[in-house]
Amino acid sequence: MKRHNIPTAKYKVFNNFEKAKTYIEKAPLPIVVKASGLALGKGVTVAPTKAEALRALKQILVDKIFGVSGNEVVIEEYLAGTEISIHAISDGKNYKIFPTSQDHKRIFDDDMGPNTGGMGVIAPLPFVDEALLSKIEEKIVAPIIEGMIKEGRPFVGCLYPGIMLTDEGPKVFEINARLGDPEAQAYLRLLKTDFLEIVDASIDEKLDKLEIKWNDAFACNIALASNGYPGDYEKGKVITGIEEAEMQPDVVVFHAGTKIVRQGLTTNTVTNGGRVLGISATGLTLEKALSTAYGAISKIYFEGIQFRKDIGKKTG
Repeated sequence: MKRHNIPTAKYKVFNNFEKAKTYIEKAPLPIVVKASGLALGKGVTVAPTKAEALRALKQILVDKIFGVSGNEVVIEEYLAGTEISIHAISDGKNYKIFPTSQDHKRIFDDDMGPNTGGMGVIAPLPFVDEALLSKIEEKIVAPIIEGMIKEGRPFVGCLYPGIMLTDEGPKVFEINARLGDPEAQAYLRLLKTDFLEIVDASIDEKLDKLEIKWNDAFACNIALASNGYPGDYEKGKVITGIEEAEMQPDVVVFHAGTKIVRQGLTTNTVTNGGRVLGISATGLTLEKALSTAYGAISKIYFEGIQFRKDIGKKTG
């Protein structure tokens, strides 16, 4: 991003605890501390105090809670604004941008508590107009694709920059080379074109010849998580009500952390992960999709179930 003038946060990279500590002690607050490698969406701490930033730094570099993913830390300025997700499929030369979406990363309502892999998503976003999307394409998506070509690494696949809409304009705070989770579970509910056609076109460098069609509707996906997630959590809790939830119109239940257990003549679906189920729904309005999803969630139960009750409430 720095090489190709793509707007992002100011940052420094460290692999030495003392040097990183000195930098944090002089930096303005809040400050963001990231494990450089993969950490299942949990490697980022937005620290409002020096003490919290230093604690996150120690956990990553000294305690190695993320293993080798924490051999380096990235310390960034905090980007204030509204977070959105942008997805584009690329064949290395051409690209197509998906509808906008918004993940809700904190575990608790009102964006409180630690970051997770994603507790819920809405798509498309009513507050992102064509002018803003064009600006994001011009300043972020196109320069990334063009920059990869210039560096001899044409990008083929799904480009997923996480973007903060700041007072200074849209800025990238992360880039992924995959579909977002849980964003994909909303996109697949809206997509009319066969997803395999899109994959084939991206592999064969024929995206410019493919029209990707979307349903004229809204989608949401709400994660049901185990008690304790994103920290330690218990497994093996019996889940009831999935079939009843799936009987609701416009609802699809995605399994994320579940397991089938057979004991004699009894077969149970039990929890087997942090985020257990994704309850998705579609509707002609965002409010209808959300109401349908929460109605389906009311049918489901397992011991310690937790989920956010404010997904899509703060659209902007």
